[in-house]
Amino acid sequence: MKKTLILSLALSLSLTACEKNFDTINANPNDPTSLPPELLLPHGIKLAVNSVQGGSLGLDVGPLWAQHLARIQYTEVDQYNFTTDVQDTPWRDLYIEANADFQKIIDLGKSTNNENYQAIGLIMRSYVFSQLTDVYGDIPYKEALLGTKGNVLPKYDAQKTVYAGLVADLKTASDLINTKAVDKTADILLAGNMTGWKKFANSLSLRLLNRMVGKTDSPIDAKAEMARILSDPTKYPVLTGNADNIQLTYLADAPNNNPTNQNRKTRDDHRVSKTLADKLTALKDPRLAVYVALPAGGGTYAGVPNGLPNADASALGLTKTSKIGDYFARGITPGVLVSYAELNFIKAEAALNGVTAAGDAAKAYEEGIRASMTQYSLTLPADYLTVNKLGTGAAALTQVMEQKWLALFGQSVEAWTEVRRTGIPALKIPATNYNDGVLPQRLPYPSNEENLNTDNFKAALTSMGGSNTMKTKLWWSK
Repeated sequence: MKKTLILSLALSLSLTACEKNFDTINANPNDPTSLPPELLLPHGIKLAVNSVQGGSLGLDVGPLWAQHLARIQYTEVDQYNFTTDVQDTPWRDLYIEANADFQKIIDLGKSTNNENYQAIGLIMRSYVFSQLTDVYGDIPYKEALLGTKGNVLPKYDAQKTVYAGLVADLKTASDLINTKAVDKTADILLAGNMTGWKKFANSLSLRLLNRMVGKTDSPIDAKAEMARILSDPTKYPVLTGNADNIQLTYLADAPNNNPTNQNRKTRDDHRVSKTLADKLTALKDPRLAVYVALPAGGGTYAGVPNGLPNADASALGLTKTSKIGDYFARGITPGVLVSYAELNFIKAEAALNGVTAAGDAAKAYEEGIRASMTQYSLTLPADYLTVNKLGTGAAALTQVMEQKWLALFGQSVEAWTEVRRTGIPALKIPATNYNDGVLPQRLPYPSNEENLNTDNFKAALTSMGGSNTMKTKLWWSK
């Protein structure tokens, strides 16, 4: 009996101890329930940049539809015909992966009273939202990223609302930045340079605001907001040289190499577009030798027309046509998010549109050309600025946008956005195309949005005034 009582008591004590320490005993140390921002930040940054630089968006949609590159094999996407994966993947990766990380970083920054992590999360989240709205149009913004808080059916916000919200978020981020330390190794974009993050926030704001200037239904005064930034460089610094370019420096080897480099290891489907190669040739532009490679079989630079039927494209010959220049095919080639050259063309356009704080349009235009050349260690030809002197009126805007289109090579999603927004340069639509002879204005929403978020999906299409096709224009191009 004594033995039975002792055994029962021991068992009772053992069970009580287990109940008291149940959570500790059953916690898996290799499956943490929370992560510090230092672990989330590199994953979020890399995935965000890779999604824009690589995948279907960065390797096909942007460069093909901006006519920076062309397909010489499997040309369907160059004719605006593609699989659902092309429209689904950017939405999934930018929402579920990248922005989920950045939202968590914002929350962690608040809970630990680290304003700099809040700011970094806000800036990167804003960059990702800007890419999403520029690709799809109206998107979930205010109610996005609330799935863990119970909102799994977010409403879509109009693009103009998203833009205004992002400008406010970027101002908040810029104002938050202080001297608190962040992990330099975790910040794979700017290595903890918080002045650089301020410049990123304000330069990205100028990109967005420039697209809002002249829009009568803009929720904010875009000219006044541009003046706020440009008139106070101490409080709102922007990029001041190529050394300030916001770019992710890739490494030589996979999995941390440039997406174009990785793609070219096993694929040979792309060539430089004839549209781009011919423009650079006509201008006698030294960027030709950087952007465009000589054909492997010899001869002069030979771009490929966009959207040729497969048989016609193949007939041009893989060795007789120009691949992308060697600089862009390297593993270490940086992925540029915002460049000093782009910022100058933003200022030039804004000046032409009456933003006095943007300064002299001609000076900004010339500085943009100079910055684009020196970005690739090129010497500006002595007569280049004379031959391409900025004109007046509509001609001046065309010059600014054409030079911006050239400078955005390597940032082809941005180039596609600017072509859609302004119609400059006037691209020739492929004879064989699947969009009724119209340059694609957007990617359709993913199919699972129609299936899982039906009411909000339909409301967004009604708001944009069209159906879920590539022909529906976005707010900034109407």
